[in-house]
Amino acid sequence: QLEGQSGLHLKREFFLANASRARSEQFINLREVSARLRLPPGEYLVVPSTFEPDREGDFVLRVFSEKRAGTEEMDDRIQATLPDEKVLSEGEIDENFKQLFKQLAGPDMEISVAELQTILNRIIGKRE
Repeated sequence: QLEGQSGLHLKREFFLANASRARSEQFINLREVSARLRLPPGEYLVVPSTFEPDREGDFVLRVFSEKRAGTEEMDDRIQATLPDEKVLSEGEIDENFKQLFKQLAGPDMEISVAELQTILNRIIGKRE
């Protein structure tokens, strides 16, 4: 019914009415899931998913075929209009905040990813 069409947004009803040809054996929270499948010639829809609903992820699909095969990415384009970021002058920054930043950042006056993670974990730990 949908053969040869592209750029479609398939609704829930499509997935309820059409059975899967293949699935990953275990749906667990792993970094990598791979499968080797032998499917008859035809058009297939590959639906990548994450372990947690509504969570974005990066996916790689590798297909080997005996004959030339066409592929197409079906991705929703997402756009956002963000307000201009307010830049504070040195005088607008609270002195207590400056002192706290100096204490946390150390002599290099930078907070690395690891340092930021430690700070956020401590804050969250205090709230729980």
